[in-house]
Amino acid sequence: MTQAPQQDRSRETRRKLLECTVEMLSTRGVQATTVSQVAEAAGVSRGAAQHHYPSREALIRDAVEKISRERLALFKQAIDEISPGAQGRNSSYEIVRLVLCEYTNQLFHAAVHIWSAAAQDAALREVMLPAEEHYNREVHKMVVTALRADLRDQHTRRVLHTLFDVARGLGLASVLVDVSDQLERSTQTYADFLSGIAVLDGPA
Repeated sequence: MTQAPQQDRSRETRRKLLECTVEMLSTRGVQATTVSQVAEAAGVSRGAAQHHYPSREALIRDAVEKISRERLALFKQAIDEISPGAQGRNSSYEIVRLVLCEYTNQLFHAAVHIWSAAAQDAALREVMLPAEEHYNREVHKMVVTALRADLRDQHTRRVLHTLFDVARGLGLASVLVDVSDQLERSTQTYADFLSGIAVLDGPA
């Protein structure tokens, strides 16, 4: 009878620890994110935190997976909420803004700090690279589907590839400065580019 409540408490403890880890990674970086500091911020005893995560590496590994899952889930939800426009195509402006916002939010900032640390940490790099590759691949698929982009067209492939390059560049800048004005300008400019891409015929 007591096992279920105990499991619930255990899941809640892990949830608190991971949420605090993601927040600390996004604002302080990897070096400042330790099990003891995360435990304090989460209101969890150090012993309980170390029971779940005996090392910072284990904590960061689960945080990387959490960041990847959440980024994908939030992006899918947002792109599904965009209403189709003319001829069943989604608004180029809304798609571009969604992509740029995706690469300038707190979860992206946390990922940037982990990338930086992974440059000097082979174990962390082995965790980060597959997660990031999976994320980028899935987001690209969702954008292509939403725009009904015809990837057989070389120009269309290049435009979409460059969109993600722009998004990452803006995202890196947003770690240090407010990029609200640049985001709006880039959204409008790139939406114009997307309006000229090749699209698939027939129903979406």
